[in-house]
Amino acid sequence: MMIEAHASARPDADMDLKTRHRPAAGPVPRRGPYAEPERMMDDLDPVDLPRKVLLIEPCRDEQAWLRNELAGGQMEVYTAADLITARRAVSLFRPNLILAQLRLPTHGGLELVRLLKGDAETRPIPVILYADLATADERVLALDLGAADVVTRPFAAAELIARVRAAIRARHLVEILEARAHIDALTGLANRGLLEDRLPREWEGCRRRGQPLSILMADLDHFKSINDTYGHAAGDEVLRRAAAAMAHSVRVSDLVARYGGEEFVVVAPDCGPETAIDLAERFRLAVAALRIVEHGVPIPVTASVGVASVVADDLDDATPAALLKRADDALYHAKQSGRNATYTNHPTRGMLLAPAT
Repeated sequence: MMIEAHASARPDADMDLKTRHRPAAGPVPRRGPYAEPERMMDDLDPVDLPRKVLLIEPCRDEQAWLRNELAGGQMEVYTAADLITARRAVSLFRPNLILAQLRLPTHGGLELVRLLKGDAETRPIPVILYADLATADERVLALDLGAADVVTRPFAAAELIARVRAAIRARHLVEILEARAHIDALTGLANRGLLEDRLPREWEGCRRRGQPLSILMADLDHFKSINDTYGHAAGDEVLRRAAAAMAHSVRVSDLVARYGGEEFVVVAPDCGPETAIDLAERFRLAVAALRIVEHGVPIPVTASVGVASVVADDLDDATPAALLKRADDALYHAKQSGRNATYTNHPTRGMLLAPAT
Protein backbone atom coordinates (compact mmCIF):
# COMPACT_ATOMS: atom_id res chain seq x y z
CA MET A 1 0.00 0.00 0.00
CA MET A 2 1.57 3.29 -1.07
CA ILE A 3 0.62 6.93 -1.04
CA GLU A 4 2.88 9.35 -2.83
CA ALA A 5 3.13 13.12 -2.55
CA HIS A 6 4.52 15.45 -5.19
CA ALA A 7 4.75 19.25 -5.15
CA SER A 8 4.20 21.37 -8.24
CA ALA A 9 7.51 23.14 -7.72
CA ARG A 10 9.35 19.80 -7.99
CA PRO A 11 7.01 17.45 -9.87
CA ASP A 12 9.48 14.57 -10.01
CA ALA A 13 10.61 14.62 -6.38
CA ASP A 14 9.01 12.49 -3.67
CA MET A 15 8.12 14.35 -0.51
CA ASP A 16 7.87 13.15 3.06
CA LEU A 17 4.30 12.60 4.24
CA LYS A 18 4.87 14.37 7.54
CA THR A 19 6.20 17.50 5.90
CA ARG A 20 3.29 17.68 3.46
CA HIS A 21 0.55 17.03 6.01
CA ARG A 22 -1.10 19.99 7.67
CA PRO A 23 -3.75 19.36 10.32
CA ALA A 24 -7.27 20.29 9.30
CA ALA A 25 -8.31 23.70 10.42
CA GLY A 26 -11.34 23.98 12.63
CA PRO A 27 -14.62 25.19 11.38
CA VAL A 28 -14.34 28.93 10.66
CA PRO A 29 -11.08 30.45 12.16
CA ARG A 30 -11.15 33.30 14.61
CA ARG A 31 -8.83 36.01 13.33
CA GLY A 32 -7.52 36.80 9.86
CA PRO A 33 -9.44 34.09 7.98
CA TYR A 34 -12.69 35.71 9.11
CA ALA A 35 -11.96 38.49 6.67
CA GLU A 36 -12.02 36.61 3.37
CA PRO A 37 -10.77 38.57 0.37
CA GLU A 38 -13.26 41.14 -0.85
CA ARG A 39 -13.08 39.63 -4.30
CA MET A 40 -15.62 37.67 -6.25
CA MET A 41 -15.41 35.56 -9.40
CA ASP A 42 -13.96 38.11 -11.82
CA ASP A 43 -11.10 38.92 -9.45
CA LEU A 44 -10.03 35.38 -8.55
CA ASP A 45 -6.75 34.76 -10.34
CA PRO A 46 -5.85 31.06 -10.85
CA VAL A 47 -2.57 31.52 -9.00
CA ASP A 48 -4.50 32.61 -5.89
CA LEU A 49 -6.75 29.54 -5.81
CA PRO A 50 -6.20 26.53 -3.55
CA ARG A 51 -4.31 23.94 -5.59
CA LYS A 52 -3.94 20.64 -3.73
CA VAL A 53 -5.10 17.81 -6.00
CA LEU A 54 -5.33 14.14 -5.07
CA LEU A 55 -4.87 12.00 -8.19
CA ILE A 56 -6.21 8.44 -7.94
CA GLU A 57 -4.90 6.31 -10.81
CA PRO A 58 -3.84 2.61 -10.62
CA CYS A 59 -1.63 2.63 -13.72
CA ARG A 60 1.85 3.92 -12.88
CA ASP A 61 2.58 5.28 -16.36
CA GLU A 62 -0.78 7.03 -16.61
CA GLN A 63 -0.39 8.35 -13.09
CA ALA A 64 3.04 9.80 -13.89
CA TRP A 65 1.73 11.52 -17.04
CA LEU A 66 -1.28 13.07 -15.31
CA ARG A 67 0.79 14.06 -12.30
CA ASN A 68 3.31 15.90 -14.44
CA GLU A 69 0.59 17.66 -16.46
CA LEU A 70 -1.15 18.81 -13.29
CA ALA A 71 2.12 19.93 -11.76
CA GLY A 72 2.83 21.88 -14.95
CA GLY A 73 -0.51 23.60 -14.36
CA GLN A 74 0.78 24.76 -10.94
CA MET A 75 -1.11 22.12 -8.99
CA GLU A 76 0.29 20.51 -5.85
CA VAL A 77 -0.27 16.83 -6.58
CA TYR A 78 -0.65 13.83 -4.30
CA THR A 79 -1.24 10.35 -5.68
CA ALA A 80 -3.00 7.14 -4.67
CA ALA A 81 -3.65 3.91 -6.54
CA ASP A 82 -6.96 2.63 -5.17
CA LEU A 83 -9.87 3.42 -2.88
CA ILE A 84 -8.12 2.23 0.28
CA THR A 85 -5.02 4.40 -0.15
CA ALA A 86 -7.19 7.24 -1.44
CA ARG A 87 -9.24 7.39 1.77
CA ARG A 88 -6.06 7.58 3.83
CA ALA A 89 -4.64 10.26 1.53
CA VAL A 90 -7.78 12.38 1.88
CA SER A 91 -7.46 12.45 5.68
CA LEU A 92 -3.72 13.19 5.49
CA PHE A 93 -3.53 15.80 2.75
CA ARG A 94 -6.96 17.50 2.82
CA PRO A 95 -7.01 18.02 -0.96
CA ASN A 96 -8.95 20.84 -2.61
CA LEU A 97 -10.00 18.50 -5.42
CA ILE A 98 -9.90 14.79 -6.21
CA LEU A 99 -9.23 13.59 -9.77
CA ALA A 100 -10.01 9.86 -9.96
CA GLN A 101 -10.11 7.09 -12.52
CA LEU A 102 -13.68 5.86 -12.92
CA ARG A 103 -12.55 2.24 -13.14
CA LEU A 104 -10.48 1.68 -10.02
CA PRO A 105 -9.52 -1.84 -8.86
CA THR A 106 -11.79 -3.52 -6.29
CA HIS A 107 -14.00 -0.44 -5.78
CA GLY A 108 -14.67 1.95 -8.64
CA GLY A 109 -14.80 5.71 -8.85
CA LEU A 110 -18.56 5.75 -8.30
CA GLU A 111 -18.09 4.06 -4.92
CA LEU A 112 -15.41 6.63 -4.10
CA VAL A 113 -17.86 9.47 -4.81
CA ARG A 114 -20.55 7.73 -2.78
CA LEU A 115 -18.25 7.40 0.23
CA LEU A 116 -16.89 10.96 0.05
CA LYS A 117 -20.30 12.56 -0.32
CA GLY A 118 -21.68 10.46 2.52
CA ASP A 119 -19.17 11.94 4.99
CA ALA A 120 -19.78 15.50 6.22
CA GLU A 121 -16.04 16.24 6.39
CA THR A 122 -15.24 15.17 2.82
CA ARG A 123 -18.55 16.11 1.18
CA PRO A 124 -17.39 19.58 0.09
CA ILE A 125 -14.35 18.26 -1.85
CA PRO A 126 -15.03 18.41 -5.62
CA VAL A 127 -14.49 15.09 -7.41
CA ILE A 128 -13.78 14.79 -11.15
CA LEU A 129 -13.94 11.29 -12.65
CA TYR A 130 -12.23 10.35 -15.91
CA ALA A 131 -12.24 7.20 -18.07
CA ASP A 132 -11.56 5.86 -21.55
CA LEU A 133 -15.28 5.25 -21.85
CA ALA A 134 -18.24 6.09 -19.62
CA THR A 135 -21.81 5.15 -20.45
CA ALA A 136 -24.61 7.69 -20.19
CA ASP A 137 -25.96 5.84 -17.15
CA GLU A 138 -22.54 6.04 -15.44
CA ARG A 139 -22.28 9.75 -16.15
CA VAL A 140 -25.75 10.44 -14.80
CA LEU A 141 -25.14 8.33 -11.69
CA ALA A 142 -21.79 10.03 -11.02
CA LEU A 143 -23.35 13.48 -11.20
CA ASP A 144 -26.33 12.41 -9.11
CA LEU A 145 -23.95 11.11 -6.46
CA GLY A 146 -22.24 14.49 -6.34
CA ALA A 147 -19.31 14.35 -8.77
CA ALA A 148 -18.34 17.76 -10.14
CA ASP A 149 -17.55 16.45 -13.64
CA VAL A 150 -17.00 13.31 -15.73
CA VAL A 151 -14.36 13.46 -18.47
CA THR A 152 -13.69 10.85 -21.14
CA ARG A 153 -10.69 10.40 -23.40
CA PRO A 154 -9.38 11.69 -25.61
CA PHE A 155 -8.91 14.93 -23.72
CA ALA A 156 -6.19 17.56 -23.95
CA ALA A 157 -4.16 18.17 -20.82
CA ALA A 158 -4.96 21.89 -21.00
CA GLU A 159 -8.69 21.12 -21.02
CA LEU A 160 -8.40 18.79 -18.04
CA ILE A 161 -6.45 21.39 -16.05
CA ALA A 162 -9.06 24.02 -16.96
CA ARG A 163 -11.82 21.73 -15.65
CA VAL A 164 -9.85 21.14 -12.45
CA ARG A 165 -9.38 24.87 -11.94
CA ALA A 166 -13.05 25.55 -12.65
CA ALA A 167 -14.17 23.01 -10.06
CA ILE A 168 -11.73 24.32 -7.44
CA ARG A 169 -12.75 27.88 -8.23
CA ALA A 170 -16.45 27.12 -7.82
CA ARG A 171 -15.86 25.43 -4.47
CA HIS A 172 -13.64 28.28 -3.30
CA LEU A 173 -16.36 30.82 -4.07
CA VAL A 174 -18.90 28.75 -2.15
CA GLU A 175 -16.51 28.70 0.83
CA ILE A 176 -16.17 32.49 0.66
CA LEU A 177 -19.94 32.93 0.61
CA GLU A 178 -20.40 30.43 3.47
CA ALA A 179 -17.76 32.23 5.51
CA ARG A 180 -19.39 35.61 4.88
CA ALA A 181 -22.74 34.20 6.00
CA HIS A 182 -21.18 33.46 9.39
CA ILE A 183 -19.30 36.72 9.83
CA ASP A 184 -20.47 39.91 11.52
CA ALA A 185 -19.86 42.55 8.87
CA LEU A 186 -18.95 45.35 11.27
CA THR A 187 -16.47 43.57 13.55
CA GLY A 188 -15.25 40.64 11.45
CA LEU A 189 -16.06 38.26 14.31
CA ALA A 190 -18.31 35.22 14.09
CA ASN A 191 -21.99 36.08 14.19
CA ARG A 192 -24.68 34.67 16.45
CA GLY A 193 -25.64 32.01 13.92
CA LEU A 194 -22.15 30.53 13.92
CA LEU A 195 -22.05 30.72 17.72
CA GLU A 196 -25.27 28.74 17.99
CA ASP A 197 -23.87 26.17 15.55
CA ARG A 198 -20.45 25.81 17.18
CA LEU A 199 -21.37 25.80 20.88
CA PRO A 200 -23.06 22.35 20.82
CA ARG A 201 -20.14 20.95 18.81
CA GLU A 202 -17.56 22.28 21.23
CA TRP A 203 -19.67 20.96 24.09
CA GLU A 204 -19.71 17.47 22.59
CA GLY A 205 -15.98 17.64 21.87
CA CYS A 206 -15.19 18.52 25.49
CA ARG A 207 -17.49 15.75 26.70
CA ARG A 208 -15.64 13.18 24.58
CA ARG A 209 -12.22 14.43 25.67
CA GLY A 210 -13.19 14.75 29.33
CA GLN A 211 -12.32 18.47 29.40
CA PRO A 212 -14.08 21.54 30.87
CA LEU A 213 -15.72 24.27 28.82
CA SER A 214 -16.17 27.95 29.65
CA ILE A 215 -18.25 30.80 28.26
CA LEU A 216 -17.40 34.48 28.58
CA MET A 217 -20.11 37.06 27.92
CA ALA A 218 -19.01 40.70 27.69
CA ASP A 219 -20.90 43.95 27.29
CA LEU A 220 -19.52 47.44 26.62
CA ASP A 221 -20.53 49.79 29.42
CA HIS A 222 -22.71 52.82 28.67
CA PHE A 223 -22.57 52.12 24.94
CA LYS A 224 -25.85 53.92 24.22
CA SER A 225 -24.36 57.02 25.80
CA ILE A 226 -21.33 56.71 23.50
CA ASN A 227 -23.59 56.59 20.46
CA ASP A 228 -25.68 59.50 21.68
CA THR A 229 -22.70 61.68 22.64
CA TYR A 230 -20.19 60.96 19.88
CA GLY A 231 -22.37 59.63 17.05
CA HIS A 232 -22.93 56.21 15.51
CA ALA A 233 -19.75 56.32 13.44
CA ALA A 234 -17.75 56.67 16.64
CA GLY A 235 -19.83 53.92 18.20
CA ASP A 236 -19.00 51.62 15.29
CA GLU A 237 -15.30 52.35 15.75
CA VAL A 238 -15.59 51.50 19.45
CA LEU A 239 -17.24 48.18 18.55
CA ARG A 240 -14.52 47.36 16.01
CA ARG A 241 -11.71 48.19 18.42
CA ALA A 242 -13.33 46.27 21.28
CA ALA A 243 -13.88 43.26 19.01
CA ALA A 244 -10.21 43.31 18.02
CA ALA A 245 -9.22 43.54 21.68
CA MET A 246 -11.33 40.50 22.52
CA ALA A 247 -9.99 38.50 19.56
CA HIS A 248 -6.43 39.16 20.72
CA SER A 249 -7.17 38.48 24.38
CA VAL A 250 -8.26 34.87 24.03
CA ARG A 251 -6.71 31.70 22.64
CA VAL A 252 -6.55 30.63 19.01
CA SER A 253 -8.83 27.68 19.80
CA ASP A 254 -11.58 29.91 21.24
CA LEU A 255 -14.57 31.11 19.24
CA VAL A 256 -15.26 34.84 19.54
CA ALA A 257 -18.68 36.05 18.38
CA ARG A 258 -20.70 39.23 18.37
CA TYR A 259 -23.84 38.21 20.19
CA GLY A 260 -25.81 41.32 19.34
CA GLY A 261 -25.48 45.07 19.79
CA GLU A 262 -22.53 45.70 22.09
CA GLU A 263 -22.43 42.14 23.50
CA PHE A 264 -19.72 39.59 22.73
CA VAL A 265 -19.45 35.89 23.60
CA VAL A 266 -16.41 33.63 23.79
CA VAL A 267 -16.73 29.85 23.71
CA ALA A 268 -13.56 28.44 25.28
CA PRO A 269 -13.18 24.65 24.98
CA ASP A 270 -10.76 22.77 27.23
CA CYS A 271 -10.83 25.77 29.54
CA GLY A 272 -11.47 25.72 33.30
CA PRO A 273 -12.71 28.62 35.43
CA GLU A 274 -9.29 29.97 36.41
CA THR A 275 -8.12 30.26 32.81
CA ALA A 276 -11.49 31.68 31.74
CA ILE A 277 -11.27 34.42 34.35
CA ASP A 278 -7.75 35.25 33.21
CA LEU A 279 -8.99 35.60 29.64
CA ALA A 280 -11.92 37.75 30.73
CA GLU A 281 -9.69 40.06 32.75
CA ARG A 282 -7.23 40.33 29.89
CA PHE A 283 -10.05 41.52 27.66
CA ARG A 284 -11.53 43.89 30.24
CA LEU A 285 -8.18 45.55 30.83
CA ALA A 286 -7.45 45.75 27.10
CA VAL A 287 -10.74 47.57 26.52
CA ALA A 288 -10.04 50.00 29.35
CA ALA A 289 -6.66 50.74 27.76
CA LEU A 290 -8.14 51.60 24.34
CA ARG A 291 -7.37 55.12 23.16
CA ILE A 292 -10.19 56.19 20.87
CA VAL A 293 -10.44 59.88 19.98
CA GLU A 294 -13.34 61.58 18.21
CA HIS A 295 -12.74 65.16 17.05
CA GLY A 296 -9.95 65.54 19.56
CA VAL A 297 -12.04 64.23 22.44
CA PRO A 298 -11.07 60.86 24.00
CA ILE A 299 -13.91 58.35 24.35
CA PRO A 300 -13.81 56.43 27.64
CA VAL A 301 -14.58 52.75 27.07
CA THR A 302 -14.94 49.97 29.65
CA ALA A 303 -16.50 46.52 29.64
CA SER A 304 -18.25 44.18 32.04
CA VAL A 305 -17.72 40.43 31.73
CA GLY A 306 -19.57 37.39 33.02
CA VAL A 307 -17.93 33.96 33.15
CA ALA A 308 -19.42 30.50 33.58
CA SER A 309 -17.66 27.14 33.40
CA VAL A 310 -18.69 23.52 33.43
CA VAL A 311 -16.35 20.72 34.47
CA ALA A 312 -16.10 17.53 32.46
CA ASP A 313 -18.10 15.44 34.97
CA ASP A 314 -21.11 17.77 34.63
CA LEU A 315 -21.25 17.96 30.83
CA ASP A 316 -23.70 15.05 30.59
CA ASP A 317 -26.17 16.66 33.00
CA ALA A 318 -25.87 20.33 32.00
CA THR A 319 -26.76 21.96 28.66
CA PRO A 320 -25.10 24.62 26.47
CA ALA A 321 -28.13 26.87 26.91
CA ALA A 322 -27.91 26.60 30.69
CA LEU A 323 -24.20 27.50 30.66
CA LEU A 324 -24.87 30.49 28.42
CA LYS A 325 -27.60 31.60 30.82
CA ARG A 326 -25.18 31.35 33.77
CA ALA A 327 -22.67 33.55 31.93
CA ASP A 328 -25.43 36.03 31.13
CA ASP A 329 -26.46 36.11 34.80
CA ALA A 330 -22.85 36.78 35.79
CA LEU A 331 -22.67 39.62 33.26
CA TYR A 332 -25.89 41.12 34.65
CA HIS A 333 -24.41 40.93 38.15
CA ALA A 334 -21.27 42.72 36.95
CA LYS A 335 -23.40 45.50 35.43
CA GLN A 336 -25.51 45.83 38.57
CA SER A 337 -22.41 45.92 40.77
CA GLY A 338 -20.94 49.00 39.15
CA ARG A 339 -19.65 47.84 35.74
CA ASN A 340 -16.04 47.53 34.52
CA ALA A 341 -15.67 44.23 36.38
CA THR A 342 -15.52 40.48 35.80
CA TYR A 343 -17.77 38.14 37.75
CA THR A 344 -17.86 34.37 37.58
CA ASN A 345 -21.00 32.37 38.23
CA HIS A 346 -19.70 29.53 40.39
CA PRO A 347 -22.07 26.52 40.49
CA THR A 348 -21.92 26.23 44.32
CA ARG A 349 -20.46 29.53 45.59
CA GLY A 350 -22.56 31.94 43.55
CA MET A 351 -21.31 35.18 42.03
CA LEU A 352 -17.63 35.87 42.63
CA LEU A 353 -15.68 38.95 41.70
CA ALA A 354 -12.47 38.16 39.78
CA PRO A 355 -9.85 37.02 40.57
CA ALA A 356 -11.66 34.88 43.16
CA THR A 357 -12.53 31.35 42.00
